[in-house]
Amino acid sequence: MSLVQAVLCDQFAFVAGEQQLNLSSGGVLHNFRKIFKVNETVIIGLSGVIEDNYYLFQDYLNVDFTLKGNCTDSLREVFDRVTARYGEMTSQGECDVFSLVCGWNGTGFEAKTFFINSACGEDSRITDVKPEHARDAKLISCGDNRHYENFLAGVYKYGFEVYALQRAFRDVLAQGVMFDDYIDKNAQFELIRKPE
Repeated sequence: MSLVQAVLCDQFAFVAGEQQLNLSSGGVLHNFRKIFKVNETVIIGLSGVIEDNYYLFQDYLNVDFTLKGNCTDSLREVFDRVTARYGEMTSQGECDVFSLVCGWNGTGFEAKTFFINSACGEDSRITDVKPEHARDAKLISCGDNRHYENFLAGVYKYGFEVYALQRAFRDVLAQGVMFDDYIDKNAQFELIRKPE
């Protein structure tokens, strides 16, 4: 598994990810991009088996994991396309992803996480995430639950501004490499701000 974390509030959607890719052959790649800003309203984040993520996001990613250009899909359209692929994947079995789509829906920020666990199929699900009101924020963590706890502690420590969230995520990675062999310290960030 990899690690992708996000924060949604009334002013922005912030997505962070580490950049280690563990290959099925046993090799490891560093500086592998897992966070993609599809357009000015949508960000996707990949965690889990890379081939399964390609299948899930093939409408938006090339086979070499570069972003397909000139996507004009709205957040709702991306949700619909990825949800349809998710349905195909869950019917096939043997897939492992824990990824997200988030962005601006025209009135606020929202996200969906897509979780498929081939070992425990009954745990597979799509989770909708949306702040309840203007003073609410949601933290999302696609990965080991300990990373979520570390991210939350970092937010309390550094604050809720974008640069503070980046610092909190870097702390998550520094702590996480001690217990999670699937992540590294290389971080990537993407941000969508509320339109003026």
